Amino acid sequence: MAKKSSSMARSKIVPLKVDAAPAVTAPQAVGLKAAERFFNRDLSWLAFNDRVLSEAADATVPAFERLRFATIVSSNLDEFFMTRVAEIGKIARRSAGHRFLDGMTARQVLAQIREHALRQKSRQAEVLRDILAALRAEGVEIISEFLEERAPDTEVQERLPKLRVILRRYPEPPPALASARLHVFVRFPREYAVITIEDREGRLISLPTKDGVKRYALVERWIADRAEDLFPDREVIETFPFKIIRDADLRWRPDDEETLEDQILEAVNRRVHAKVVRLEVDSPAYSEGALFLATALGLDSSSLYRFDLPLDMRTLARIDAPKPGLRYPPIEPQVPAPFRKPSSAFEIVRRKDILLHHPYDAFDIVVKFLEAASLDAGVKRIYHTLYRTSLDSPIMAALKAAAAAGKKVTAYIEIKARFDELNNLRWAEELRKAGVKVVPHLGRYKVHSKVTSIVREEDGVERAYTHLGTGNYHPVTARQYTDLGLLTADEGIGREGLAYFEALAKGRRPEGLKELLIAPVNLHDEMIHLIREEAKFFRETGKGHIIAKMNSLQDPEIVEALYDASNAGVKIELLVRGICCLRPGIAGMSENIRVVSVVDRFLEHSRIYYFRAGGARKMYLSSADWMPRNFYSRYEVAFPVKDLQLKRYVRDTILGKGLTDNQKAWQLKPDGSYARVTPGPGAALVRSQTFFEALARSDYRDTALADRTKAPAAPLVPKA
Repeated sequence: MAKKSSSMARSKIVPLKVDAAPAVTAPQAVGLKAAERFFNRDLSWLAFNDRVLSEAADATVPAFERLRFATIVSSNLDEFFMTRVAEIGKIARRSAGHRFLDGMTARQVLAQIREHALRQKSRQAEVLRDILAALRAEGVEIISEFLEERAPDTEVQERLPKLRVILRRYPEPPPALASARLHVFVRFPREYAVITIEDREGRLISLPTKDGVKRYALVERWIADRAEDLFPDREVIETFPFKIIRDADLRWRPDDEETLEDQILEAVNRRVHAKVVRLEVDSPAYSEGALFLATALGLDSSSLYRFDLPLDMRTLARIDAPKPGLRYPPIEPQVPAPFRKPSSAFEIVRRKDILLHHPYDAFDIVVKFLEAASLDAGVKRIYHTLYRTSLDSPIMAALKAAAAAGKKVTAYIEIKARFDELNNLRWAEELRKAGVKVVPHLGRYKVHSKVTSIVREEDGVERAYTHLGTGNYHPVTARQYTDLGLLTADEGIGREGLAYFEALAKGRRPEGLKELLIAPVNLHDEMIHLIREEAKFFRETGKGHIIAKMNSLQDPEIVEALYDASNAGVKIELLVRGICCLRPGIAGMSENIRVVSVVDRFLEHSRIYYFRAGGARKMYLSSADWMPRNFYSRYEVAFPVKDLQLKRYVRDTILGKGLTDNQKAWQLKPDGSYARVTPGPGAALVRSQTFFEALARSDYRDTALADRTKAPAAPLVPKA
C-alpha cells in the first residue's frame, strides 16, 4: 500500500476522471558427467548482467554513467524475459522432459533464473539508492517519496502526462495492458482501477530547480502516494506501480500463402497482446492486489516479481548532467591518416587495406565511402546487406542517391531483425521506390552479415571494393559498441563478396569459397577444422595458440573441440563478453583455457578468431558468435585479415590489450563465477578501451600491403 500522506498542509489535488472501459578449488575432469562440462547459457547471461551492475556500483565511475549502467541492467533484463524466458517457458509447457546442455530441465532453469533475477534486482535497488545519493550530492534529485517540502503537489500535478484510468469490479480481469508503459494499480472494496501513463517518457517530469538542485519526479510513485486524494469518493485499500513483460517472439511461416511482410506486420501487432511472462510491482511487500493481478494475467507466483525499486529505469538516462565530470568525456572518433589527405577513397583502398576500429575510428568513413560511390562515374554496381540501422540512416540515403544516379543497387534488408522489423520494412519500401533492387527474404534464415560491395570500372575492367564488418551499419551504435571493419580491394575477397550477393539474390547457398567463411555453408566446419588443426600442430611441434573474441560462446561442438585442443597443450585465450558455456581451468579438460570478459564504457561487440596454424597465423573477423543460431539459422560472414601488419596489430594490440586489461576485466572461474582482474604488484594499469581511444589519435595503422596500383585490375565474375 502507498505510504500515507504527510501531515503537513498540502495543496488540493484534482481527483482523476474515471472512464469505464473494457571461490572453489578447480575440479578434475575425471568423473565429470557430460552435463557438467557446460555452464547453462541463461545463467551465464545473468552473470554478465551482474557484471554490468558492478559498473553501476563502482563509486569510481562518474555518477551519471553509474545511472546509465543501472538502466542498462533493467533494459537488458526486460529483453531477456521477452525472449529467453518466454522461449524456455514454451519449452517447459511443450516438453517437460527436455534437458539443456548442462542437464537441467526447462522448469529447473526457470526456477534458477527467478532466484538469480531476484538477487540481481535486490542488489540493483541497493546500488540505485547509492547512485541517487551521489546525484543529490552533485545537485540532481530524483524524488520518489513525496513529502510536501520536497515536491509540492501543485508542482507535480500541473506537469502530469496523459493518463488513462480504467475501473473494474472484482474479479473482472483488467483490460489489455501494454508492456511498453507503466501502470498503477489501485484497490478499493469490491473494485479496482488501473491507471496507465500513456507517454512512457513522460513518467519522469522536471520540477522547478530549488536551492540550486535540479529536481525530477517519478509520476507513477506520486500517483501511488496520492491515490486517496485522486479518488476522494472511494476507500483506497492499497496501491502500487507495476509493469508487465510480454513474449516478444514473432512466429512466421515461410511457406504460408501470406507474404512474410504481411505476417510480420500482423505479428508485431500481436506483440501487444502476447502472453505475459513477467509481472513486476514496485512495492515494499507482496500484497493481495499483486497476487490478484498476477492471477488475472494468467501468471503463477513464479512470474511475479516485487521490489521497492522504480520500474522502467530507461527514462532516468535522459537526465542531463548539470556540470562536467559527471559523465565520461564525449568520444571523438578519429579519421585514420590515409583519409586525412585529399585523395580518392578508391585510390586509398586500392593501395592498402584499411582497418577501422569503432568507436575510436569514425564510422563516417564508411558513410563517405558509400557516398563517394554514389557520385563516382566509374561505379556501376553497389551491393549491401542491412540488419539494423538508425531511423534516418545516411547509409540508406547513399544507396538511394546511387540508384537515382543510374547505378545498379542491390540490397538485402533483414525484415526479421527482432525489434527492428517495422523500421526495416519501411527501409525496404523506401529503397524499392528509389529504384533499389531489394532481394526477397530467405525464409527461415536471417541475413546477419555486414557486407558492402562496390564494383568500379577502371581501365576497361571491373574492380571490386569491399567493406566487411563485425557490427551493424548503424551510425548511433557505432559510437557505443566496439567493432571492426575492413575496407579492401583484395581481388579474392571482392570476387567472393560478389558471389555471396549473387547467391542471396538467387536464394541459394554460395559455393566454391576459398577466402570467406560463410554460415550456414562452411563457417562452422572450418572453425572446427581450425581448432582441431591447432591441436594437431601442437602434438607435432609443441607450438599452438588460439585467441578468440566474441559476444557469446555456446556451440557444444566448438566447446568440445576447444577442450580437446586444451588437452593437447594448446594455449587458448578467450575474450567472451557475455554468455560462456565453456568451463575453463579444469585439470584434464580445460586447464589451458582462460576466459576474460571486459565490461566498460562501450559494449564489446567485435568478433575476432586467431589461430597460430603452424606458423601461418590465420585470422578472421566476423559478424558471427560461436553459437548454434549463428552457424545454422543465419547468413554470417567471417573474412580474413591478410595484411601482416594489420594482423599483428589485431593480435598484439586489440586482443592483447583486452587480455591484459586489469581495470575493467573479469575472469571466469571453474565454478562459473567471475572475479575482477586486478593488477599484480608493480604491474602497469591497463584499461583497454581508454588505451584504444588514446591510440586512435595517433597514426598507428598507416600500414600498407604491397602497392597494388601497379598491378592490372582483373575482371570480376559474376556480374550479379
